[in-house]
Amino acid sequence: MALISCPECHGSVSDKAVVCPHCGYPLRPTQEGRPGSAGYPGFYGYEYKSPRTIFGLPLVHIVYGLGPGGRLKPAKGFIAIGNFAVGVIAVGGFALGLLSIAGMGLGVVCLGGIALGVLGGAGGIAVGYIAIGGIAVGAYAIGGLAIGPHTIYNSPELQDLLKSLFRRR
Repeated sequence: MALISCPECHGSVSDKAVVCPHCGYPLRPTQEGRPGSAGYPGFYGYEYKSPRTIFGLPLVHIVYGLGPGGRLKPAKGFIAIGNFAVGVIAVGGFALGLLSIAGMGLGVVCLGGIALGVLGGAGGIAVGYIAIGGIAVGAYAIGGLAIGPHTIYNSPELQDLLKSLFRRR
């Protein structure tokens, strides 16, 4: 085993290393055609992009894993699913779309741990015109800590509406 110099950061690296431990630069070429290869040595992922498109976006784009350079590769499509997803319907760790389902999401309607929805948000922390969550901020807010002009605590109309929804018939 010999030490070589990393072409990116010029640090000392073993000649057996797949990536530089200092900067993450790939030291060995990718193995083209290998199933599951994400284009970055030592890291494997999955990507599916449907051949059908809508407005230039793939109908479905699913990405899991790291792209070249060791960074998260975003899923971009009408329906986008991945660690980072952008689409009309987006599902992922971080999602941006009209309908977002995510750990942290932003959209017109959003469901997630942290949900920022223009029209509605539901999640641990929810912000939106209608917000439902542990911490809810919105014009109509329901939650453990509800902040807004119409909350379950300060709006008799909202209380009556909720009672009527859950009343036995």
